[in-house]
Amino acid sequence: MPKFPVTILLFFVLIFADQANFAQQKIQASFDYSDGKIFIFYEFSGDNSKEYDVSIVLKRTSDSEFAIVPEKLSGDIGEGKFSGKKCKIVWELSSEEESMLEGEDYYFDVTASEISSGGIPWYVFAGGAAVAGGTAAILLLGKKDNTSSNAPATGGFPTPPVRP
Repeated sequence: MPKFPVTILLFFVLIFADQANFAQQKIQASFDYSDGKIFIFYEFSGDNSKEYDVSIVLKRTSDSEFAIVPEKLSGDIGEGKFSGKKCKIVWELSSEEESMLEGEDYYFDVTASEISSGGIPWYVFAGGAAVAGGTAAILLLGKKDNTSSNAPATGGFPTPPVRP
């Protein structure tokens, strides 16, 4: 029976081996301000056929705890195929956001994360079938102990206990 835990361990290793680590890229960005809007420009190299989730955060070099996640964004932001081209994001500032932005030491932290395609690979199903088949084989083909003293006689009733 020691092969059974090894089989289960192998099954879980196969499941977790497929969990790919998708890299995040920090991207250099430049920006311009005009008429209550900030135009953010970025470009990153990646696989053109894959989709990425692009997000931005406004930070300040003089204050490491300062971070604003813009709300009214449009352009090349969110999920899409943005790699290999010059991209532009437009941030429409609200009056509250505009009042918070005093000074000149701001920068945008643009991050692109590859979106996984999802789905379960075929070998997870094959491993599950192998584990289920192995378990069924062990249970059905295991040794049966028919030498017990209380085995039923031909009449279908067990033999009565011996009198003292």
